Amino acid sequence: MKISTKARGGQRASGRLMAAVLLAGTTMGLSAGIAAPALAQEARSYDIPAGALADVLNSYARQAGVELAYRAELTAGVSSPGLKGSFAPAEGLSRILAGSGVTFRQTGPRAFTLEAAPRTADGTIQLGPVQVQGSDGGNGGSLAGLTSDPAVSEGTRSYTVRSTSTATKLALSPRETPQSVSVVTRQKMDDQNVQSLDDIARTTTGITYTKLGTDRSTYYARGSEITDIQFDGIPSNISENYSMDVMSTANMAIYDRVEVVRGANGLLQGTGNPSAAINLVRKRATRDFQLGVEAGIGSWSNYRGQVDVSGPITKGGDVRARAVAFYNNAGSYRDGASRDNRLLYLTAEADLTPGTLLRVGGTAQRDYNHGYDWGGLNTDVSGAFYDLPRSASLAGKWAYLKRRNYSAFGELQQQIGSDWKIVVAPSAIWSDADFRSSYPARSSGDIYRLVVSDVDYRDRQVGLDVYATGHYRLLGGEHQLVLGGSLRRDKFDFTIHTASNTPTVDITDYDYASITAPVLNTASTYYNYNRKEGGLYGSTRLALADGLHAILGARLSWSSYTVLSPYVNDEYSSKARFLPYAGVVYDLDNHHSLYVSYTEVYKTQSYYSAGNTLLDPIQGQNYEAGVKGEYFDGRLNASLAVFQSSLLNMPEATTADKTCGVTGTSTCYVEGGRVRNRGFEVEVSGSPLPDWNATLGFTYSDPEYVAGVNKGTDYNTRIPRKLFKFSTDYRLPGSFNRMRLGGDLYVQSKMYTQTASYTIKQGGYALVGLHARYDVSEAVELGLNVNNLLDKTYYQSIPTSNNFGGLFYGDPRSVMATVRGRF
Repeated sequence: MKISTKARGGQRASGRLMAAVLLAGTTMGLSAGIAAPALAQEARSYDIPAGALADVLNSYARQAGVELAYRAELTAGVSSPGLKGSFAPAEGLSRILAGSGVTFRQTGPRAFTLEAAPRTADGTIQLGPVQVQGSDGGNGGSLAGLTSDPAVSEGTRSYTVRSTSTATKLALSPRETPQSVSVVTRQKMDDQNVQSLDDIARTTTGITYTKLGTDRSTYYARGSEITDIQFDGIPSNISENYSMDVMSTANMAIYDRVEVVRGANGLLQGTGNPSAAINLVRKRATRDFQLGVEAGIGSWSNYRGQVDVSGPITKGGDVRARAVAFYNNAGSYRDGASRDNRLLYLTAEADLTPGTLLRVGGTAQRDYNHGYDWGGLNTDVSGAFYDLPRSASLAGKWAYLKRRNYSAFGELQQQIGSDWKIVVAPSAIWSDADFRSSYPARSSGDIYRLVVSDVDYRDRQVGLDVYATGHYRLLGGEHQLVLGGSLRRDKFDFTIHTASNTPTVDITDYDYASITAPVLNTASTYYNYNRKEGGLYGSTRLALADGLHAILGARLSWSSYTVLSPYVNDEYSSKARFLPYAGVVYDLDNHHSLYVSYTEVYKTQSYYSAGNTLLDPIQGQNYEAGVKGEYFDGRLNASLAVFQSSLLNMPEATTADKTCGVTGTSTCYVEGGRVRNRGFEVEVSGSPLPDWNATLGFTYSDPEYVAGVNKGTDYNTRIPRKLFKFSTDYRLPGSFNRMRLGGDLYVQSKMYTQTASYTIKQGGYALVGLHARYDVSEAVELGLNVNNLLDKTYYQSIPTSNNFGGLFYGDPRSVMATVRGRF
């Protein structure tokens, strides 16, 4: 809600008073901002020395606990007298900006947007229109200038953000968060042509993935599988073997950014591995009208189109809406493969009262993958790769994957006073998929049976998150608090039809188009997985002393997991489990902080013991310590982290007959393994210089068995131990400044499967990408991306055995040309 002193009679008196103050400042050659009445009462003491305006603002934001949003060029070469004394937030900001030529407007309870002060023709600074967004001085209503998302990345042209909340639900800067945090912003997604969650994994520090199906990926961080994906902070389960067959993550068109917190995240998710939390943050409706259109054409007849329109519905902007429509049709370098993806996203929000925000939305998505390759290729008996082209596919012309995904979400946000809010956020996902494809299993030598499955999937996930967050005072200090509870359920079931005429091929000499179509059996088998998760959580950020903060939290969690199949009928249900979280951040100076954090791990397993009963949950601990840096007023962030996780009750294979699992044909396990993972990560992200964005990340992670029958051996060697990722974008200077050039480098170490008789190994490799952007006008941009520039041949995933599939080539060199318009 926008209130103008020119427009609202009730505000005119205070508006005239503030205008008089500002006019006085202008007369003195000063520039000042507009003080919001609601913040006037909260005074704090400051002793910030004079210096560069950016540095002074940075110190002020940290001490005042406010968010400041502005363009870098506003503060370039500008100094400030600093701030000494006790002031309310807006008053303090006004004094810091005095004489700078910069003014501000309040856009939320603790948020301000800085702008250049208006000038007359002769260059004199003049008073701009007084504008307060939110009601009665920012006491409620929407929380930011352009959208209700206080950490929005869209439009910032940055590779970093000023705050995230995925780790603790507290809005903290990366430096203030006692865990490793990466954010893939909208700008980075556009620059690198990031289209899918696989692309996100490719560019994010510390994340890798394997495939068992061209659209079925499993993501990893710090040696462990990522079992949940969050949508706007609400987790959805992807841990079942077939979850990614049915849940589409085929495009990123509707997301503002992707926040990734590495390490355990039991505080908010409950059960899970100490890997990472991936939070996909949706775009929100904007207060101003904007229209984005995009079209692309690329290798293998890859055509893409997108329309993104957003703006106010009502005259005052109290009701806003946004719609994104996306269409993609593409061929493939794989024989017979193609895809058709259609997505519609609608969202709207309304300021119901000055302190009440309602946001609703939903998506409808349809994917059709023709010639869908489930099992990939395989090695020969010795573990060596066959000399097959990258186009090779064992999926017949009859193979396909059809998905239909729908989601609905909402958020009701109620401000209480100037500092507190209550949020109620429900969500639901309905996913259905039809799947028919095959999996290669060696009969003998180079002869493979293509084991056909025809599956109908049905996945229903619902979630609810209710929490309150705000500031409170205790023992002379001001602290932050979050208290909440969450519920979620995933009911995932499917039926499988097998074929009566299993095709057989000689992998060294076969014709893709001639692979025999399956004759499906009428009878089917039914499988059901049912997960429930509930918990109460809380965390507080305590200001212990100047520059010393502690974050203490805990979750009381309940969970149950039920599996039903022709061979399994078992349930694991846990009583309330206490999961503590603790972190300490100590500021060394204005730019650097030391931190340490600890949390516990609890995860239900999908492995079965003899008798086909579920193993007991994995338990463990996660430790992390490091140093973080924040430079150029938060436009550049850096971190160095060392970590260790320890997991108990890890499954160990037995020599019993393979009668376990939902099909009754899998290996049986016992609890007993202990896996320890030690490693370190380095990340730098943001803008080292104006017009230069970059992200650099290196991860070393070395999980190994430290107890049990596998003691002394490496754990999960099919993912790399070392990952290096670098991406950059630079706007050329002078008369070439319509052009931006950039690229990315991906390097990973070897991965392998080793047995007593053979080794399957993909050596380390490097991939190079380039991009260029040219501004035809302020509104229209042309782009070109080249992936795998050197056309490196490599395997994205390697199998667990030389007898079965699971071997997938990485993508060859590809080109995508894009035209993008924003109006």
